[in-house]
Amino acid sequence: MTVALLSRLRALAAPRMPLLPRVAEEIARSQRESELWVGAAQILVVALAAVAYACVPRGFSPDAPIAALPLGLFALALLIALRGWFAWTGQLSRAVLAASVVAEMSVLIGVLWGFASQYETTLPIALKNALFSAIFVLIALRALRFDPVWVWLSGLTAALGWSALSIAAWWTSAPGERTWDAVVAASSGRIHAGDEAIRVASILIVTALLATALARARMTLARAVQASQSADALSRFFDSEVADQITTTDLAPMAGQSMAREAAVMFTDLRGFTKASATLSAAELIALIGEYQNVVLPVVRAHGGNIDKFMGDGILASFGAVRASSTYAADALRCIGAILETSHAWAVDRSKRGLPALGIGIGVAHGPLVFGIIGVAQRLEYTVIGETVNLAAKLEKHNKAESAAACATASLIDLAQQQDPHVAAGGFHLRPRRNVAGVAEPLDLAVWPAA
Repeated sequence: MTVALLSRLRALAAPRMPLLPRVAEEIARSQRESELWVGAAQILVVALAAVAYACVPRGFSPDAPIAALPLGLFALALLIALRGWFAWTGQLSRAVLAASVVAEMSVLIGVLWGFASQYETTLPIALKNALFSAIFVLIALRALRFDPVWVWLSGLTAALGWSALSIAAWWTSAPGERTWDAVVAASSGRIHAGDEAIRVASILIVTALLATALARARMTLARAVQASQSADALSRFFDSEVADQITTTDLAPMAGQSMAREAAVMFTDLRGFTKASATLSAAELIALIGEYQNVVLPVVRAHGGNIDKFMGDGILASFGAVRASSTYAADALRCIGAILETSHAWAVDRSKRGLPALGIGIGVAHGPLVFGIIGVAQRLEYTVIGETVNLAAKLEKHNKAESAAACATASLIDLAQQQDPHVAAGGFHLRPRRNVAGVAEPLDLAVWPAA
């Protein structure tokens, strides 16, 4: 019966939007953590109640047959500790949690019933105790788990428990101890059926409101978790800053959205890749590209760059395009040296493993470009466009003509030193008026010789 009730409550409280398995698992993980917070909050409430009980003068005889409140607080603490152990060890099943919720509320109802014996009075008088408000505290604490089903279970248990107490008080009372006059009930120890019905209704109304609010909040949480995981997934296909723009922009992405920037563009290429690919298996080829990308990507990102796209053994990166930067040229200059240093170490490592030691070629240009979205509605792409991008690609190809590992425009060096006077400007040679294929006028270049 309990299982069937839980199923019905779960169906009532379930969000209308279908949850992806990974989203459901993330919410479930959050709920498991929140159960520890529920236990901590309950322990705090029990501790405060124990302190208040110890400080307040006793209003009952020392010979009373039962001390309901101390026994109840001890039982609650024991139940909370037991549930906390199950939660901490990962053994808190839904059945155990359901039994715990029902048991905790039952203990509280039992304490209210025990007041009649503790104070040696009638049950109708015991039901007027202010501890009735603790029922709402116990129900509200269930909301910390962010699952309306437990609020419903706690509230329905409270409503049934209070109904049972009210019925018992009514039937065990003498006719003179019952009344239908609210004023008489409030000023005497008589029981008023209407008052008790209102209390039960209050429990149910508060439970319904709290569960409804929690269900709506849970849907918001599900959307937030799904959006967060979508952003994480996007960051695997896009640079992290591009993924942030996609997920946080107020406007829906569409072709044509763009912005003009002053930025630096870097092309890298794997030297000797074509020759190596003829002798490597498909798995070895993929492994080689993966190693190469793991060499370049961390260095680019560490120097403030963004990866635009992969093109086989080529990588297109930008500095200051996705987000405006006042040091884009200095960042790109530092990145050239760092990639060359890292690629040399990578080549040495591959040689030690008996694998082909390949180099990395780099071309860098700076100037105006456009960063934006191209494509059609069904297939969009964030990228950088402009003559600066084309020049960087041509400079990367020009490395062979210069027997170089990297080529950049000489103006990049000047701009980098203006942006950051402390930038290290070494390791390259300035070569004026070099003819670059596809470029009409000769260019002054900075060239890093191949090792």
